[in-house]
Amino acid sequence: MTDKKKFPSTAEVVVIGGGIIGCSIAYHLAKRGISDVVLLERKQLTGGTTWHAPGLVSMLWPTPYLTSLAEYSHELYASLEEETGQATGYRRIGSLSLARTPERLEELLRTSSMASVFGVESEMIDNERLAELYPGVNVDGVLGALHIEKDGQTNPVDTTMAMATGARMHGARVIQNAKVDEILVEDGRAVGVKTEQGSIAAKNVVLAGGLWSRDIAATIGVDLPLYACEHFYVVTDNMDGLQPCPVLRDFDKGVYFKEDTGKMIVGWFEHNARGCSMDRIPEDFCFDEFPCGIDDVEEYLMRGMGTLPALEETGIRTFFNGPESFTPDNLHLLGPTPEVDNFFVACGLNSKGIGAGGGIGKVMADWIIGGHPSGDIWECDVRRHHPVQREQAHIEARIPEALGHTYAMHWPFYQYKTARDRIQSPLHQVLKDQGACFGEVAGYERPNWFAEDGAKAEYEYSYKRQNWFEFYAREHRSMRESVGIYDISSFGKFEISGPDAEKALQCVCAGDMTAEPGSLVYTQWLNERGGIEADLTVSRTGPDRFMVISGIGSVNKDWWHMKKHLHGDVQLRDISADYACLALQGPNARAVLEKIAETDVSAEGFAFGSGRYASVAGVEVWLQRLSYVGELGWEIFVPAGETCEVFAELQKAGAEFDIRNVGLHAVNSLRLEKGFRHWGHDIGSGDNLIQAGLSFAAKPDAGDFIGRDAFLQDKAAGLPDRRLVQFKLDDPEPLLYHNEPIVMDGKFVGYLSSGMYGHTLGAAIGMGYVEAPDLNAARIGEASFEIEVARERFSAQASLRAFYDPSSSRMKT
Repeated sequence: MTDKKKFPSTAEVVVIGGGIIGCSIAYHLAKRGISDVVLLERKQLTGGTTWHAPGLVSMLWPTPYLTSLAEYSHELYASLEEETGQATGYRRIGSLSLARTPERLEELLRTSSMASVFGVESEMIDNERLAELYPGVNVDGVLGALHIEKDGQTNPVDTTMAMATGARMHGARVIQNAKVDEILVEDGRAVGVKTEQGSIAAKNVVLAGGLWSRDIAATIGVDLPLYACEHFYVVTDNMDGLQPCPVLRDFDKGVYFKEDTGKMIVGWFEHNARGCSMDRIPEDFCFDEFPCGIDDVEEYLMRGMGTLPALEETGIRTFFNGPESFTPDNLHLLGPTPEVDNFFVACGLNSKGIGAGGGIGKVMADWIIGGHPSGDIWECDVRRHHPVQREQAHIEARIPEALGHTYAMHWPFYQYKTARDRIQSPLHQVLKDQGACFGEVAGYERPNWFAEDGAKAEYEYSYKRQNWFEFYAREHRSMRESVGIYDISSFGKFEISGPDAEKALQCVCAGDMTAEPGSLVYTQWLNERGGIEADLTVSRTGPDRFMVISGIGSVNKDWWHMKKHLHGDVQLRDISADYACLALQGPNARAVLEKIAETDVSAEGFAFGSGRYASVAGVEVWLQRLSYVGELGWEIFVPAGETCEVFAELQKAGAEFDIRNVGLHAVNSLRLEKGFRHWGHDIGSGDNLIQAGLSFAAKPDAGDFIGRDAFLQDKAAGLPDRRLVQFKLDDPEPLLYHNEPIVMDGKFVGYLSSGMYGHTLGAAIGMGYVEAPDLNAARIGEASFEIEVARERFSAQASLRAFYDPSSSRMKT
């Protein structure tokens, strides 16, 4: 034990794990004034995976907030030596990313555009400039390169030790050789830990245990989607004349190069990674590695020699193979677990822990002290995974593929091949037989588009128009011009019942829950700061009974939100698998439905925003008049076992109107034309209702819901300097996906949160937040807007209202 003091019996926070993440969390907590912090390391600091990391510190991450945390890591690593006296080895050396195909070049161009709006300086360079920046590189076959000058590197061990030193300086205890044998839980709350040296009572427990985190968390009923894979690199002998140079990534070969004190580290992300079950890792594993021979490295080493020919004449000093932990989507697992209160996790760093370490320590300290993260970090929230995505079979199949995807092309609409068919709609086989091409979200297989004309129902990826573009255009037009039907059985469906159901929901929902039975309420759940935690529909199916309808991507989070916040005499039941949901939408939807529905579906007899139990095709269903595509339509909730029967009758009734199957890609383009928001893309916990243009949905007079005071303050503040705006390109050719920069009067003012092609409007459309003063409709009308796509700017129309049917008359007819 390094710490010679008496073993503590109490602490404000116990941190489990002495890698860079655990030490960073302890450092930031202590620096914030939480001096009663105890960090427990099973063996020695950095001895798990931190010690063998290459030490890359990148500037650009997938979201603006993660990018800001990366910038913080750079600043922190540069300042730690002055603060602690411990050198970190940090330096800004820049990075170069190569493109060898036109598709990769477009990806890098789009990345460079995204970097600009995220505040990261970058430039696209030609081969002459590439050779200047990286002497000895073979430029044959290189079409272009992305240069980020301020990327850096650091020594992982030294940087971790500096933070451990800083933590001690601010009063934290850092104790080595203190393995946690048990996390103590009482009444659903973590209350401390037990070790061989003794137990420590704690108000909060933080698990930063790297490889061991899944097994440790499982002991208290928390399933973390985390799995280790073998990860390789080689270190060369000293190379004559090798000077400090940028990190070089040859994505199309899957290889990276990092200069290391006159030697070269050559590493890669394996396309067919080997999973590593925890029973292969011995109990005393510390500064250890796995066997590694020439057969393990030859393929990628040969690729590397093609990029850097000097390697052909250089000896190899180290063949390295060690385990690293990864997640199914290559993003971290952060935050408080819903299953156990006061229990936080920070793990699943996907071989990026050094670059992320400083920022993660900061955001975790903010979260523990303040009760919420200091920015929108949903992409890394531990609650984001559906239960099926946390099953052992799923992670063992998916995670090796996800690791290999790190350097692969990041195509729009890319679908993983492994761990598929975990959850299927009752209609799955029927739709497959009718040409459906499925995409997976949160383990659920959903029809994204339908192949026609003898085409295969398979993606052919591109940044241009993909092979299904015309198919989904037909689906889009059918729903606008006649009628279409889509399967949205993936909805999360929760039943809330009991004498206190209305009161309990009113405490959570910003909308008015006193609506009469048969009413539908579009509402949001807010956090105490007024941020949007959920965007959903609540259907009042009876006097004391409601159905909450949520998107599949947030089902797990929304379930736990209700479990924690619904109080009183109320019952909560997950009925997601009990019912399918079919959306019948389009101008002829009424003509189709009235053939087989034993209820009045006329405009007078079935008002928009209402629902009822009714017989459709002889089956008792919950039928509600609502639309996410901006057309006349109904959502039909059918008992799962009778879905195929109802679907067949709907198709038969719609035959005279050429009813068409519609996939989720078309639904996305339809909803964007109508300006409808998508939680997790266009709205989230960092956005408020005023900014998002959704203040109409809040009814502060209905009750004292969570976030009510913040909403009223935001509303009283007047016109915000950040508003969600819709865009349509003037040029019909370019395509928009998301993260494209928004340019207003020549200046970057935001980026697109969503994008798709609007077939009714005849051009690509999108929406995103614009940050500018006095942003009213008149100001937007006067301004000149452009959207930047792959470093080229295209003029665009902008509007606060929907481009399609802004009065919503079509869906209310």
